[in-house]
Amino acid sequence: MKKNIIILSVLLATAFGAAAQNTSDMNKDTLKTAMQQIENGVVNGYKAIENGVVSGYTAIQDGVVSGFTKVSDAFIMKFFARQGETLEQAKARMQAEEEKLRRQSEDRAAASRQRAEESKARAKATGKIN
Repeated sequence: MKKNIIILSVLLATAFGAAAQNTSDMNKDTLKTAMQQIENGVVNGYKAIENGVVSGYTAIQDGVVSGFTKVSDAFIMKFFARQGETLEQAKARMQAEEEKLRRQSEDRAAASRQRAEESKARAKATGKIN
């Protein structure tokens, strides 16, 4: 990445130096070509920097995810896996238990809403609310 930046700097310095020195002698096409080369060099430099940053971020992300997965798997095996159970079996069992608890929670919430509606209906029937 540093090499690309150095190359880009040299290209820019050379192009600007040549452009400043020979501006009066250059015709418009030559100047346009030089400016296009500078533009291409800058764009390529930015692309190289972008690729370096993205690949660095991706490497960090992969390392963090990998480390978290290892810690998580070790924790499951230590505290949640039953005797003779593999990691995959323990994860599947825990997921099934979590789904069961979620359904129970939803059922309790629905029952609570139903009781509230019934209570409201009784209050309306007795004239306590409008």
